[in-house]
Order: sequence, then C-alpha cells, then structure tokens
Amino acid sequence: MDYLTYPFNINKTCSTTGMDAISTTSSNVQSGSSPISFKWITYPYPIVYEYTSRGFRDKEWPANLDDVVWCLGDSFTKGVGVPYEHTWPFILQTNSKKRCINLGIDGAANRLLLNIAKQIISEYNPKYMIIMWSYKHRRYKDPWKFIHYEGDIYNSKSVEEFRYCFNTVNDLLPNIYNTTVPVDVSDLTQLNNTLHRYELLDFGRDGHHFDYLTAEPIVDSIIQHFNFRRYDNEL
Repeated sequence: MDYLTYPFNINKTCSTTGMDAISTTSSNVQSGSSPISFKWITYPYPIVYEYTSRGFRDKEWPANLDDVVWCLGDSFTKGVGVPYEHTWPFILQTNSKKRCINLGIDGAANRLLLNIAKQIISEYNPKYMIIMWSYKHRRYKDPWKFIHYEGDIYNSKSVEEFRYCFNTVNDLLPNIYNTTVPVDVSDLTQLNNTLHRYELLDFGRDGHHFDYLTAEPIVDSIIQHFNFRRYDNEL
C-alpha cells in the first residue's frame, strides 16, 4: 500500500472542497466565527485547490528529499477554507526556507497518519517530521475510507487509539513535532513525547478551519523546536 499517493485528487484543480463549499458550510461555523452566508461570500482572498501528481495540495516534490520537512495531518494541514499561501506548511516553508511537503488529507484518521509516517520513516529516514494529529474518535475502515466515528471524543477506545498511534510513531522517530487539531486533549496522559498546543485565533472561509493568524504562532513554535533559522514573512 502506497500511503504517499492519494488517488482521488491526482492532478486536480478546483475552487471548493469538502467543508469549504457554500452549500455545506452553514453547519460548520464555530463559536466566534461570522455567519457563514456572510463570511463565505465576503472572504477577501481567492482560494484554489491545486493537487500534485501524488494527489496532495502541494507542489511537486523535489528530486532530493534528504532535507525536507514532512507535514502530516488532516484538512487543517491541507488548508481547507484558506489559500495555499495561508496553510501552516507553506508559511513554515517561507519562514524557514526549508522545503515543506504538505501531506494533509481531508478527514484523515490518526491511524492513517501513523501509516503515512511509518512509510516515510522506512523509505526516507526523515530529518524533520511534523504531525498535526486528528480527532481522537475518528477511525477508518480501509486505507481511504476513514470518516467513521466510534463513540464520542472522550470515549476510552478513542483515547487508547490516539495513544497507540502517537506513541508508536514517536518511538520510531525521535524529535517529531507533535500537535493536534483544535480540540481538548486534557485526557491524553502517558504520551511518550510533548504535545504542543496553540490558541485558535481566526477562521477560514468555511468557518471551521483556522487561517493564517492561527498558523503563524504554530510555525514560530516549530521553528524554535527544530532550531531553524527564521526568515521574516508578511502575508
């Protein structure tokens, strides 16, 4: 199984995706976000979803992958509801001058992120890896059908699943930068590494996913974690 190719988006270009469509976003608005009928229409930045030959919202990979930063996650990493230039992997790439590979997949379960990480570790011996872990109660039944929930987010099986995925990959590769989507993780103890947290400061066009004001402090924390040189960037 090749987890580094997402077969459903190969070489596609589109203007909406998943939760980022005016027909589906009325129920997505989180507390503090503007009404979606206003926010979606008046969002000031153009958004295009362009996918590579591997099916990810990124640019084609360089020939040499020795020094790249692998960015794993779900739609918050892909950057649903925001321009490509507002995604945290792109901002990190701009501010560090390190090639950052965006492997964000809509609806990705943590078991899928584990499998992607294991393939990268096996094939590329990565120097830098960042995982923005997904919702604890998200599952998948087969490689690409993963929007399936078992119980609520505090269910003991959900917590056990998260701990297994988290500890397994962090045992395989030291110094991973671990964070999560914006969700309560107070029930996650006995993890084998630090789980970095951040404040949710803004929302994208869909009223659910964060935008660049939230992404920038995440990037600052990552740069500090890996001791990258910082290059100033203004959006």
